[in-house]
Amino acid sequence: MILLVAALLAQAPTCSLEVLHGDSHACDAAIEAAPQGQDKAELFYTRAYASNEAGRFADALGDLDHALAVEPNNPKFLHERGYTLGALGSYRRALADLDREVVIRPTFPDAYEERSYARRRLGDFAGAYADRAEAVRLKPGDADALLDRSHAALWIGRFDQVRADAAAAAGASNGNAAVVQRAARLRRAAELWSGRSGTSNPAKRCDDAMKEDKLDAPDVIGDCTAAFFAATTPAEKADALTVRSLAWAVGQQDEKSWLEDGEMAVAIDPGNSDWHANLGGIYVHLGRMREGLAEFERAVSIKPSVVALAGRARAKYELGDKAGAFADAKGAFEIKPNPIALDVLGELAHDRKDDKSAKLYWMGAYHLGLRGDELIAELKSVGVDHPEKEPKQ
Repeated sequence: MILLVAALLAQAPTCSLEVLHGDSHACDAAIEAAPQGQDKAELFYTRAYASNEAGRFADALGDLDHALAVEPNNPKFLHERGYTLGALGSYRRALADLDREVVIRPTFPDAYEERSYARRRLGDFAGAYADRAEAVRLKPGDADALLDRSHAALWIGRFDQVRADAAAAAGASNGNAAVVQRAARLRRAAELWSGRSGTSNPAKRCDDAMKEDKLDAPDVIGDCTAAFFAATTPAEKADALTVRSLAWAVGQQDEKSWLEDGEMAVAIDPGNSDWHANLGGIYVHLGRMREGLAEFERAVSIKPSVVALAGRARAKYELGDKAGAFADAKGAFEIKPNPIALDVLGELAHDRKDDKSAKLYWMGAYHLGLRGDELIAELKSVGVDHPEKEPKQ
């Protein structure tokens, strides 16, 4: 009898975090076999955790919904769904779950850390800082918690706090190179954010840097920061961040800050199509095509502008949706001839072995100002070694 029971147990479906290693399908049989109740809810949570580890956030959300239907006040389930919703961009729903978690377990620092992220992505920088400060209180001396509070302090203009927390984190790092490097980056950010050119109108100088193509000029970061803090409307704040994001890219070659400012512009003024299109372009440049496509989708849903449609065409092409890319590129070009749409149309023509059309499209993109190494290589592939010598069509 003992041997029979042991054999049956050996055949039972296994579903635990220790054995999954990101393979959520290992839980399928166990969930199917389990009766309704708390045990099944726990299995749904476990499979959701594995799905999140694998980046399958929509799958995780479905399982967490099932788990919370059984145990609506389980803080572990609420925390995981808050994380999942944040990964899916549903920050308000994430915040609702994390608010409930904080009430249930107010001394759990991870709850405040996750809620800080949701608040920040909703443009609530004061709330995000408050949560990071609470995490530091609950984890005194923790280097990562100090660095997170230092970063949150940037966004409310508490630059002395940025420096103090960065120094404290470096001191508590025990030589951890990643901590030391991040602390140095935050101290450098505090200097750039707080720097000023001396102008009495930093908002104008921020705008002029964009209009006059002087984004690499000294103190543009600081002047745009001053404009951001002084602005009284979400649109004005997002505009200052958008210019500053380009100054990070052009003047500082800092892609991380370029992306962060693009994300925060959307967080502050989410109803503006231009900010979504700008963020989509950053994601595409960084090779994060699906995130770029999602932002272009949001941009087009608000206003189908040339930039939004052309950007979506590029993202769709990179993701293999050639029919969708053609439709968007054609739509963008019909609104206004532009180099991005022409570049995509050229690649589509080249893919179908129509080099004559590809050459026409790519030369059009060149004459409209696209000058990157990639376009030059594309032109060479269709026999154009010197674009300036080619006659205009």
